[in-house]
Amino acid sequence: MSIPEKALQAESFAGRLRIALENKGKKPSPTSLEREFNLRWRGNPVSVHATRKWLMGLSVPTMDKLAILARWLDVSEEWLRWGSGADAALVAAEPGARKAFVVQTGSQGQEESSLVQDYWLLSRADRQVVRAVLEALLRERRKQTDDKGA
Repeated sequence: MSIPEKALQAESFAGRLRIALENKGKKPSPTSLEREFNLRWRGNPVSVHATRKWLMGLSVPTMDKLAILARWLDVSEEWLRWGSGADAALVAAEPGARKAFVVQTGSQGQEESSLVQDYWLLSRADRQVVRAVLEALLRERRKQTDDKGA
């Protein structure tokens, strides 16, 4: 695996970690992540520096640590690490809502699954812009359909 590919994987992991933390109602900060993680971890405690690297996309925790994170955050290890599996796109019902649900990958292709995941990595303001554009497109399509039926 090349260094750019490793860096990209670490950045993607960081995005999923932030999403899972926010959906759990936790602030994605190194200090709070360090405190919450170490409450659950039986090994040597991780440092704030380590959790900062996780959140900044500079490193990915080992699989044993990742398993603790996934269990605590109610997501699959596979999704948290790779962005795939049963939790292919963890999303919130509404921005700021803490109720998480899963978009199943079996009912859609890789491109759509990736699109949904990318959407939730956007800032709240950017997601609102995307929603507004989609709503305008759907209104126009409905109008065209209604015009054809009349």
